[in-house]
Amino acid sequence: MPIVVAHVIVGYLVATTGAAVYLHAQTHSINTTQIFLSFFCSLNALICFWELALAYRIDVIKRLAGELRKGTKDSQSDRFRVVGRFFLLPCPVSQWFSLTFWARVWWTYALYDPSYADRTTFGFWIDVSNGHVTLLPTLLCLVGMTYDLVDARTFGIINLLAFYQEFVGTVIYFCTYFFNGRHAGKSALEVGVFVGLTNGLWFAG
Repeated sequence: MPIVVAHVIVGYLVATTGAAVYLHAQTHSINTTQIFLSFFCSLNALICFWELALAYRIDVIKRLAGELRKGTKDSQSDRFRVVGRFFLLPCPVSQWFSLTFWARVWWTYALYDPSYADRTTFGFWIDVSNGHVTLLPTLLCLVGMTYDLVDARTFGIINLLAFYQEFVGTVIYFCTYFFNGRHAGKSALEVGVFVGLTNGLWFAG
């Protein structure tokens, strides 16, 4: 059975979250807040990598998102089919760190929000900024919950700023998404899962 996108994503999250939790338990103790933040930081680090793909492969994303829209019916079932096909796409080891391969995330998501295939939009720039600005603070948080990389005050201030930036960016993104009518023609289920849930995680963080 070939390795597919779903295997890579789940395997990465289990491995990185599991390692962070295990090391923390060995050094300190089991802590539910640390478990949640380990998962969140692991996920955010992955998405930061995807956001670098958004920044540096936007021309590919724009072209292929247009082709995907032309070949996809404007229906919930067709959009679900495209998303499902993405998660079942073969993803060999040689593609795990390929920006071009993971650019598929964005030309697929562009079915729900075309701003991610357009470098002039807020959605594009907030995620590109997040990818460049919050990757290092995210890794610092992931490791710094267990090991004293910096003093506690500096650690707290860096994470406060990073999480606040992510919160504000998410609020503004939701506002632009709904006020610009990008939800029109899509079911509440689609918007709730593929826009609300996937972006709402940053409120929890």
